[in-house]
Amino acid sequence: MKGSPTMRDESRATETVGGKPRPGEVDRLLVQQLDISRPVTIGGIVTCIKGLLEYAPPGVELAIVGVDDGSSPDHRLGRWEIHEVGGHTVHFLPVARIDKRGPQRIIPHSARLVAGLVRYRAAIPRPKMVQAHRLDVAMAVRLLFRAPLTYCIHTQQRGLIGQTSDSIWRFAGGPLYETLDRIMARLAQRVIVFNPDYAERVRGWNPCTVSAPTWFDPANTPFQPESPDPYAVVWVGRLEVPKDPELAIRAFALLAQTHPDEPWTLRIVGSGTLRAELERQIADLPTDVSRRITLVGRLTPPELAVVRSSSGVFLMTSHPGYEGFPRVLVEALATGLPAVVTHGSDTGGLVREHVSGSVHGRDPAELAAGLRAARDLDRARVAGVVSALSAPEVVRNVFFGEVDASASRH
Repeated sequence: MKGSPTMRDESRATETVGGKPRPGEVDRLLVQQLDISRPVTIGGIVTCIKGLLEYAPPGVELAIVGVDDGSSPDHRLGRWEIHEVGGHTVHFLPVARIDKRGPQRIIPHSARLVAGLVRYRAAIPRPKMVQAHRLDVAMAVRLLFRAPLTYCIHTQQRGLIGQTSDSIWRFAGGPLYETLDRIMARLAQRVIVFNPDYAERVRGWNPCTVSAPTWFDPANTPFQPESPDPYAVVWVGRLEVPKDPELAIRAFALLAQTHPDEPWTLRIVGSGTLRAELERQIADLPTDVSRRITLVGRLTPPELAVVRSSSGVFLMTSHPGYEGFPRVLVEALATGLPAVVTHGSDTGGLVREHVSGSVHGRDPAELAAGLRAARDLDRARVAGVVSALSAPEVVRNVFFGEVDASASRH
């Protein structure tokens, strides 16, 4: 059922074939550090895959090689399962155990996934197409499978190796990453880039490159023509350096102190390693300001939809170079929330002055002024900016469209 907080409606083990449970030939095999039993959180690659599973064309046979993160006691490494997602049959094979809620990783999660992929390779049938969303995983599947590769890139150029990145590739060396990224793009049958500027560069390496927008799921993103609280600001993202939630708090604090008679509030949605630092930052603020800020934590898409519908303005403070085509921004605009963002956050050019919000530098005073001005924008015009980015249409065009000259110019 679309809109469910999990990606699983029903599940059962596949029948055993030759002593090993495995599906027959599948149309598309996705390899990603994902547990299909885990309630889907906001943004990122996992939400992208959820949309693909739910809105794939009828009759497409899909399989995922993923991980067991403790969401279900029924998982057994190396054993296939069947799940029903959005009316589609999805085969799922966990090959590694990963607890993302534990302490900071020493061995990257993607390395554990690749090790499990190698270990259980014999249990995986040859797919008609294999799809990867990370460079290291793409390299592994290209070596292990004799099948056409769809390579998905979710960041801007140098996004994973910039100074504000939290990726291990930042420490592995920029030239190495860029060289491998170029090689994988050239080897792929199709490259999907969630960033229009970087897509132009990648198209020079592989003409079968699609510049893909991110979409919103209409099941979880109802348009809200009027806000019950136009003074309610919402910020959504991982509590990590690239997203810079500390700047969001500084900007909000300035707004609340400059206009103390206006009932401004800020809800920060997400989890991450900066939470303790944010709690200290909030505690140091004047009481009248700190009591207006809430660290909500991680939410499921339906829970986030409730928060968005009760908010008045969306705030985004990412560092330049990190974002691909941010889903949280698309979903906020689809709800009707005017957006106030920093340069580099809106890679799709969706935030338009006096229409859907405003774009600023990293000066808290500029952001505070933008938040106050955003209350006057027409929410119907805000939502109109992303009206063509509904999941049913975008998913089928991007992931299942023909690779031809017209598609590569998308």
